[in-house]
Amino acid sequence: MTTMRRRRSVLSSTADAGITRYLQLYSILSQSLADGEFKTARALPSEPDLVARYRVSRTTVRRALQLLEQEGRILRRRGSGTYAKGSRVHSSHAFDVQSLYGDAPAVAEGAEILNRAAVEVPASLQAAHPELGANAFGVQRSHSENGETIQLGVTYVPEGVAKRHGLKRGGSGGLEKLAREVRGVEQVTTAVAADAVSSKQLKVAIGAPLLRIRAALLDTNGELLAVDESLLRPDRAHIRDDFRRSAGKASARWQLKSA
Repeated sequence: MTTMRRRRSVLSSTADAGITRYLQLYSILSQSLADGEFKTARALPSEPDLVARYRVSRTTVRRALQLLEQEGRILRRRGSGTYAKGSRVHSSHAFDVQSLYGDAPAVAEGAEILNRAAVEVPASLQAAHPELGANAFGVQRSHSENGETIQLGVTYVPEGVAKRHGLKRGGSGGLEKLAREVRGVEQVTTAVAADAVSSKQLKVAIGAPLLRIRAALLDTNGELLAVDESLLRPDRAHIRDDFRRSAGKASARWQLKSA
């Protein structure tokens, strides 16, 4: 089964998942372009072929292709077909536990601090981590590779922790000190739809799927130091970790390989 056929089954199974069909098709074609599946000298599947392959309307296909054209990803030639624009295959930046949490998330290499201020804590975060309260100190940031933004993030720090580390006074010293206290990470990765802000910053369509990583950063006693949330373009970034278990011990637990 080809990659395109596998992606067709994903579209069919998520038809009622709350994401408009043309955005689903846009995401599939966008990923195929990022993976270099479409050669510049060969036309992409025709509109009728895409209609039949993904069981969508002609309007859905045209809206998906229009988004890709607006992004400069494809070239549409009347009477000839649709072609990938340029032969460049975008690299996908690998994030792992060390790169995400080895240092303070907001001062990692390649990151730009966008804002530092008191912020409201989303209800879902309050439910999962009551220690944050309704308001916390937030550090909002972006991460770029080769001039392209691939990650947006915000670190929510409980008011007491922020005060203890002097985060409200500015500078990165407090964040670095907080990072040195992190001894545990409880991480959950899900997919979410891009909103108006993230779509503009990450240059994707509103509603396009993004990877969302929410991680509780814990001290040596298991107390919450902060919750870090990141949004990543799935065609520009991926999560990679290396696990090992002892040779000859089939029942041994898998452990993250040390850097």
